[in-house]
Amino acid sequence: MSHAPPQEKPRVMPGSVAWIGAPAGFAMGALCAITLAFYHRLWLPDLILIKRDAFGLFVPLKQYMVERLSVGELPQWFPYEGLGRSYIGVPHTGVFHPFTALYFLLSVPDAYRVSTLLSCLLAAAGTFVLGRMLHFSRAGAVLAGLTYTLSGFVVSVTDAIVYLYSICVLPLFCAALEKALGGSRAWTVVPAVVWATVLLNGDVQTGYYYGFIALLWVVARASSPYWETSLRLAIVCGLTALLAGIQLSPAWAVFVDSDRTEAAIFHEQALYWATHPLRLLTVLASPIDQNADPVKIGTLFFGTHQREVWAESVYLGIPVAGLALLGARHRRDLRVLTILGILALLLALGQRGGLYEVFYHVVPLWSAFRYPEKLMGIVSFAAAMLAGAGLDALQAGKGHCMPWLGVAILCIGAWGALSTEPVTAWTAATFHAPADLAFAVTHSTGLAFLFSAVAALGVWLVTVGSRSGWLRESLAFAVLIAIVALDLSRANLAAYHTGPSEAATFTPPLAEALKAREGTLAPGRFRLISFSKGRVVAPEDVFQVFGIYGTTSVLRRQTLDLEHNAQFHIELATRYMPGHTTAFASLVAQKPGIEAAARYNVAYYIGRSFHFQAPRFAASVVAALPGYDLVLAHNPVPLKPRVYLSQRPERASSPVDPVVLLSRPDFLSGEVDVIETSDATLPDPALSGSAVIERYAPEEVRVRVATPQPAVLILLDSFDKGWTATLESGLDLPIMRANALVRAVAVPAGSHVVTFRYETPLLRAGAVFSLAGVVLCLGLIAHARWRTRTSQGKP
Repeated sequence: MSHAPPQEKPRVMPGSVAWIGAPAGFAMGALCAITLAFYHRLWLPDLILIKRDAFGLFVPLKQYMVERLSVGELPQWFPYEGLGRSYIGVPHTGVFHPFTALYFLLSVPDAYRVSTLLSCLLAAAGTFVLGRMLHFSRAGAVLAGLTYTLSGFVVSVTDAIVYLYSICVLPLFCAALEKALGGSRAWTVVPAVVWATVLLNGDVQTGYYYGFIALLWVVARASSPYWETSLRLAIVCGLTALLAGIQLSPAWAVFVDSDRTEAAIFHEQALYWATHPLRLLTVLASPIDQNADPVKIGTLFFGTHQREVWAESVYLGIPVAGLALLGARHRRDLRVLTILGILALLLALGQRGGLYEVFYHVVPLWSAFRYPEKLMGIVSFAAAMLAGAGLDALQAGKGHCMPWLGVAILCIGAWGALSTEPVTAWTAATFHAPADLAFAVTHSTGLAFLFSAVAALGVWLVTVGSRSGWLRESLAFAVLIAIVALDLSRANLAAYHTGPSEAATFTPPLAEALKAREGTLAPGRFRLISFSKGRVVAPEDVFQVFGIYGTTSVLRRQTLDLEHNAQFHIELATRYMPGHTTAFASLVAQKPGIEAAARYNVAYYIGRSFHFQAPRFAASVVAALPGYDLVLAHNPVPLKPRVYLSQRPERASSPVDPVVLLSRPDFLSGEVDVIETSDATLPDPALSGSAVIERYAPEEVRVRVATPQPAVLILLDSFDKGWTATLESGLDLPIMRANALVRAVAVPAGSHVVTFRYETPLLRAGAVFSLAGVVLCLGLIAHARWRTRTSQGKP
């Protein structure tokens, strides 16, 4: 099997401008320079990425990681979310990714920005390299790289390094696959290493998709016999699994006990986070009312039900779309990109595309993922590559000029129509939108179409000018690239959000109030529940500096929400990171009251003032933050201490349903503890005795117990497979699940020290796999070099 050769090689234009005719290194340098200029806020000092997970999840997680690694400790347990959970087992933490080295050289916010910038540069460079390997001209490869790294999707996911990195190295992965198919077998190491870094960075979902992309690419592009092609693909997959084993193995251990295995739950979420068909309009015309509340826009127009859209922009623009169609038509050897783009688009549409439902029920593990819109990144990649091929087709004199003019006229017509009062009224009535919002949306959409008309008209003028001879061809296509760059910058520059670095360093007043009340803050003492969703309330000057996204992020830091609490050593009882147990997810979904929260050591709440107007909170308010309408209140219900001897242990032979447990008055009152065990009996109630925490560290909890009779010791931390318990004598104590979520052990009479220790499940096995993968990669490279030297040494 062999792939078809290009229909026609791009012809080189005489009198090329310097950067187009210059060596590939110069063209690559120009591409990287434009990328750096676009992402200038990622390397300017005293700024921080401020939107969503970039600010509220990854920076605090990386701060925790570097604090532990800096003192020679491997962060295996994270006590600051839920009731505690695996740190390495949640792949988003990315402990073993090469970017981790940056956090030892720079401050955490700066290291995060640099890793984001490096990812975008990899997108540009990888696309350029792939384009050259697919016989693009330098200009075509530059256009492809520029289009991809400035595309709306790539710019939008700068708020999540996990997803950004994986989509940015996709072109590099395809280029490595291309080389592995045509070169020696040692080249299979390169795509395996790239693929493994995606998994080590924590994006298991896109890493999973990479397998399907690799299969499609190999089938469409392979020139070797089937058996050789299959062998090389198997080597790539095997090496990838081994190299990433140190992350994949712990992640699998967490996955099998998590709510991710509940396919029905994630089916609903997957449809929820799919791309709405109406959003496809914004691929060609954008932005649409940047000043509006994104939640309102998403709710009214894209059906996201009280949430903003997942990717802020999916804009590519009419010039890119037109060039992509031209490239798909005239480069039949690139049909793999056309097929890949179409399949990804159908999948991104979720239920509306028809294909996602089939994959959900047929493809193993597909149901564990919930972000179909992530596949729009693959659509952007395919479109960017085909646009580069389209530029080469234009250089070769293919394609007509008039369609560009026709599209420009249509866009002008759309601008005129959308600016009229009847269209605004129709929009308000159809989408049940307020009149002012409908006006803003229709007029901003009209303006977006006007800009698209200008861009299409510019392409028409450039094409006509080059073919009529009044504009030098080399200059014409340099101008065309500039049009694409300016058009993408106009629409997408605002899709990545930065703010003053002080936003990540200030200490929230409510955290200071907690410290004043509790003394030194440290894990193992109490938990907090924070709820900040709903209307964004903040001082006006904060809105002016940070905008809607940044203000939301600052508000969440004020409420110690997401993972901000970890920076102040305060444990949050709610969840955000993926992969919690089904029992914990079920309990959170019930929105337990203050009595149930007290059972799990929740001592404080942070929320809006209206949450604490009930009489029972009258004497519980600790502090308030009027500018954000926030209140810190103490739980008025007496809470269970973190560790205690059960006064009434009750045996359960099967897993306990948290919903049923929360309906029991004797549980809510603190009288009974339900212990899951296969043993026929449990120790009697502890009528006296004591349990005190001597040491509380993330991976080790030491409890001193004194009891005149055997008793059940309860530790209000997550029950997890990685924990073991031993007495001071070295005797192992079986850990039982108590109250559906936490740990319990049966201790003998007397004075004892019970030590709980945690080791990430399958971490050691994964490390062995990764080491084996490294050895195999080095062996393949060494063998290839030996064969090369041997062949060169022959007479």
